[in-house]
Amino acid sequence: MQRTLSCCAILFAAVLTLSGCGQEKKTAAPRQPLPVTTVTVQSKDEVHWLETIGQAEAGAAINVTPQAGGRILRVNYKEGDFVEAGQVLFEIDPSSLAAQLASAEAARRQLEDELRQADREYRRNAELLKSGAGSQKDFDDAKSLRSQKQSALAQAKANEEDARINLSWTQVRAPVQGFVSKALFNPGAIVIKDSSVLASITQKDDIRVLFAPSDRDLAGADITNETRVRVFRTDGKEVPASLDYIAQTYGADTGTRTLRVKVPSDAGILPGEFVRIRYQTTVDRNAWRVPQRAVKQLPDGTYALFVLKDGKAIQTAVEVGLWEGRDWIIRKGLADGEKVIIDQLIKLQNGTPVTERAPGAQAAKAKN
Repeated sequence: MQRTLSCCAILFAAVLTLSGCGQEKKTAAPRQPLPVTTVTVQSKDEVHWLETIGQAEAGAAINVTPQAGGRILRVNYKEGDFVEAGQVLFEIDPSSLAAQLASAEAARRQLEDELRQADREYRRNAELLKSGAGSQKDFDDAKSLRSQKQSALAQAKANEEDARINLSWTQVRAPVQGFVSKALFNPGAIVIKDSSVLASITQKDDIRVLFAPSDRDLAGADITNETRVRVFRTDGKEVPASLDYIAQTYGADTGTRTLRVKVPSDAGILPGEFVRIRYQTTVDRNAWRVPQRAVKQLPDGTYALFVLKDGKAIQTAVEVGLWEGRDWIIRKGLADGEKVIIDQLIKLQNGTPVTERAPGAQAAKAKN
């Protein structure tokens, strides 16, 4: 009997305990709203930029070729120096051309003597004919001989000048000012007239950058000289740039369109250097910017973000554009003034109660 009373007491105590647990469960504190950071969006026109790599080239890179053949005697510059137009860069052995000039000068002097003799004969026959002591034939022959000598002398003078010019070409001068490359021929080498390239001169005051976006990248964009282009050096510094050439066709083998921009001479970009280029293609009208981390991709490939409405996180489908810096361009799905949630995204579900952090806390959270 006593055992029965003890069992009943134990059962009664267990029932009271379970009843108390049920009451505690019913009276548990409700879940607190999740604190979140938000950004308020406002639409505006967003420029659509694409990025690629371009290579710099000199606006004018001139090859130095000799206009006289022969053996190089001297190289008169230091490789990499800045040279002025007309500066002597190479000297070619002038012996042969100097001899040709001497021969042309001698031929000219001989013809000058012959012309003076022919002129005296002409004048003498003219006096004889006038006095009646000479014949018309002798006068005509003297006149014709003098004319022949005049023509021959003119040809001799032209030959002499040509020989003098050829001799001057043994001093190979810089055709333009700029930075000269290393010499491609050393003293003692034989060079060929109008064929051998001795060096090249680069004019760095006219630097241009070539790049070639594909037809897919341009996607029918209307590219003009007014199209905005941004050029960035390898150290990240942006330099002023503007389009100065636009190919009117796509390359049949590459499917790319060649574009060229001009940059200032003091931009710190060397010919041959690769630089980063951003160029405008289209403009998204009335679009919104949100931090990239606020946008998530759904299993079906679409995109969504959470908007704070009535104390809840509401998942909203959006149409995205391209990235711009750390932001994502949103083309559709938002309204001006809406507050987009940018953190706690892993904990959020559609309808999750949330509370907006105070402005000071939001700023601190954004820095982190």
